Amino acid sequence: MKTYGPGITIVGMAKDFEPLKKRLLVIADRLDEEEQAYFRPLIQNFTGSISEFQRIMRDLGKFGGKIGDGSKFGIYREVQNLYDQCNRET
Repeated sequence: MKTYGPGITIVGMAKDFEPLKKRLLVIADRLDEEEQAYFRPLIQNFTGSISEFQRIMRDLGKFGGKIGDGSKFGIYREVQNLYDQCNRET
């Protein structure tokens, strides 16, 4: 909620990052135990900040081919689209 002056308050709607978190948890299932122990808390504690998202994307790059079958670029694009959808105002 932001107040811009007398009588002008804008209440932001809570964003739903659950679709993104669900997809990232599916990806996390493919990782080894040590990687999961590191990556799962990032997902579970994700609040939607850009810096958190950038860290997750960087880590996806580090995990390489473990994140899915087929194109890694396709998976990156899918995750990016889910994040964008969560941030899109309706």
